[in-house]
Amino acid sequence: MAHLNAAPADTTASVFRCASCRDHYESEDAGPGLCPICNPDEQARVHMLRLLIAEQNDAFRRALGFAALWRGQHLKGRTVATPGFRAIPERTQAALMNAVITFTDWTEDNDPSEDHSFGRVEAYGVAIFWKIDLYDTAYHFGAETPSDPEQTRRVLTLYLPSEH
Repeated sequence: MAHLNAAPADTTASVFRCASCRDHYESEDAGPGLCPICNPDEQARVHMLRLLIAEQNDAFRRALGFAALWRGQHLKGRTVATPGFRAIPERTQAALMNAVITFTDWTEDNDPSEDHSFGRVEAYGVAIFWKIDLYDTAYHFGAETPSDPEQTRRVLTLYLPSEH
């Protein structure tokens, strides 16, 4: 079954069109592989990769990126905060970081990709967003193989909704 490459949807996934069923699908790791409509095994593989990335993102977030471990492997990356977050009183910052670390409120609305890469938390009446982006080892481009901790660097960003 041949697939035609279409324009990339973003830096971590490419969109492909199946030559058999003509459906469009995204692939983050495999490139132009088998269509999930024509091959349910591909759909299961993509779902499994998203679950692995979600596990890795959870481990990274719970450690705020410091010495994060997933299945015995170090997850490399960094945590950054915007000027708006840094302007919040330290006591509130600490409470917000704790809320990020302990976040478990996953829904279809806040996690449509099922990769646990975004959330919103509140403390002392202040709300922030947090997000995890996946980069290559040089932090220049999106990760080519986002489920591989050796080839992926994570950046956890803490920011105000007004900075979104």
